[in-house]
Amino acid sequence: MAYRDGRSYHRRMVSHGSARLLVGARDYTHKSWRPQFYPDDLPSEWRFIFYSHRYPAILMPMRAAAFETERLSLWEQEAPPDFRMVLEIPGGSLDRFLSAKPLPQPLIAGCVVRVSRLTKAHIAPLAALAQTLPVAVDFRVHASEYIAELSAIGVGVCGRPAQGLAPTGPFAVSLVGKGDRPLLGRAIQDLWQVPAPNGRALFFYEPQTAIKWVEEAQLLASMLV
Repeated sequence: MAYRDGRSYHRRMVSHGSARLLVGARDYTHKSWRPQFYPDDLPSEWRFIFYSHRYPAILMPMRAAAFETERLSLWEQEAPPDFRMVLEIPGGSLDRFLSAKPLPQPLIAGCVVRVSRLTKAHIAPLAALAQTLPVAVDFRVHASEYIAELSAIGVGVCGRPAQGLAPTGPFAVSLVGKGDRPLLGRAIQDLWQVPAPNGRALFFYEPQTAIKWVEEAQLLASMLV
């Protein structure tokens, strides 16, 4: 496949000691990325291959069909061996996700669980998930009141530097929308200040600017670490 071999870009891996910072965008299917990122003649079924050979990681929203192990296994076959995927799971889908078949390893680096507020119903599924994969919860705002309770079950809280939220937990994840260089610098420094034995990741979720800031973040991280 020409796009897989002929368009394999240099992928900068940012490390600090033995730790690696995963940098990527949320999702890869944005129509606005064509033709600035995806060539006009690139078949849609090749977009994941194109993305995964250029960047080291992705935050993948788990839609209903994506719970199928077959689809995750296909992504594992298409991506380079060092590519990593973090799964974004709605809080209401935790039970369904836990009942899914085993996930391909080492492709899946962890999970981000989206909830508006923590309830007792979330605790047991989150604790069970944390026994299988690194987990961070994305509250978007007002996360500080949940940090201690989640820490007790081995789960962290996602950082959102634009809202002044720093990441916590053994799997440190920060999420950025529309960024700027000072914000990126703060996000990366916040990530390195967390011990994070299960890894660190920085993802950009605003489709119009995500690719630009993934490039900027990789360059900035290589200068700071």
